[in-house]
Amino acid sequence: MKVTKILLSSVLVLSSMATLSSIQASAFNTNTSVSPITIKSTSMASSLYQSIPKFKKTLNGNKIIWTGKTIKVTANTVGQEKAATFESKIIKSIVVSKGKISRTINTGDYDEKLLDVTSVVDSYTGEWVAIQASKSAGNVLILVNLKTGEATLINDRLLKAGKKGIETIASYNWSPKENKIAFSYGDTEKSSLAIYDPVKDTVEYLPRETNYISTGLLLWHKNGNTLDYISEYPSNQMILYRYNSANKKVKPVKKISQKEFQQLLKLDK
Repeated sequence: MKVTKILLSSVLVLSSMATLSSIQASAFNTNTSVSPITIKSTSMASSLYQSIPKFKKTLNGNKIIWTGKTIKVTANTVGQEKAATFESKIIKSIVVSKGKISRTINTGDYDEKLLDVTSVVDSYTGEWVAIQASKSAGNVLILVNLKTGEATLINDRLLKAGKKGIETIASYNWSPKENKIAFSYGDTEKSSLAIYDPVKDTVEYLPRETNYISTGLLLWHKNGNTLDYISEYPSNQMILYRYNSANKKVKPVKKISQKEFQQLLKLDK
């Protein structure tokens, strides 16, 4: 699902972070030293990047349903009294099913109540499902192991590792070669990136090229060794960065216009 489809509760937060999908085109800082590479078409970009499984969202009464090729995710909501309109319903549980397998995550006990499921993507092996859900401020990312039913809340995993300011998981995508997931996290002033291996329960923190304000899109190359992401810094300026997992280095590739960002966004969930 595209960033622009996130419901009001998420939009209010992400817009305050100057989410890249809503950034208006502006003059770039001509002093930024980046390569003048251009993306001539979406099809050209498609040849470089991973193919992301698409899920379709439907609403049925108190159920929020996301349906993929072999996986179905159903969020069951309940009413909440004396709450703001956008918080009038919260998610009590999420059921992930694939064939005869059905796993239930009880989200009603989470410290922060979930309001909507904003995107769903399964790993390349189909053994894991990533569920992004909105809360009053920002998003959480839940990883579900279909074999065991275990659910990992990435926000809490980062807090456990000593990270602070984990207000939202803004963007993410699974590796096309391994059960690893790249994601951006942070608050309204700072965006950081990491890659999580749910099998080993290890987190690889990417080096920061500069003080990113926000990160609106992450796309793996088909080889599974390279990760591209678009971050904002300074305000209203988007740069495409490239992370090489072999040498653990990040480099700026090019300035990104609003038009180019929208083209690349079509490749996302």
